[in-house]
Amino acid sequence: MARRGFTLLEVSLVAVLLVMLAAMAYPSIEAIYGGVRLGAASDLIRARWADARAHAINDGRPYRFAVIPGTGRFKVAPDAASFWDGNGAPDDDADADAPPLVVEEELPSGVTFAEGASQEAPETAGEWTILVRFKAEGTADKNVEVTFTSSGASPLILKLNGLTGSVTTSRPPAGK
Repeated sequence: MARRGFTLLEVSLVAVLLVMLAAMAYPSIEAIYGGVRLGAASDLIRARWADARAHAINDGRPYRFAVIPGTGRFKVAPDAASFWDGNGAPDDDADADAPPLVVEEELPSGVTFAEGASQEAPETAGEWTILVRFKAEGTADKNVEVTFTSSGASPLILKLNGLTGSVTTSRPPAGK
């Protein structure tokens, strides 16, 4: 007589095998997506630095780039207290035809700025740690190194050359 179906035991064994395979594959898949998220974060910050630099040149005033270490939050806005003191009021001399760039965003899910920015005594504005100022002549006030972290992936370092505005990406040495 021909069999028409599967027994409960057979279905259960197949289900258990599928769960075991998924459990073994999950760390590898998470590491792959962690690397993709770090690359996306790097591209996002690279773009925001370029935006801040371009607006500093076009507006003729400096712009700040700041982060909240240990989180994925960052902000780009003119280097004026009115944009950083929390009330969100623009300067009195704001040009209505060309509003200033004010961006407050987050990195992709699961990616954070590493604690301990590349400077010994970081300058702060409220909850924000100011990493760099882009000047009106197109330079930055210093070289900056930002480290991104994501679970399951090795950290990614983004370096800004303050004089030229060039940005490079690297991984930390294996022992760190």
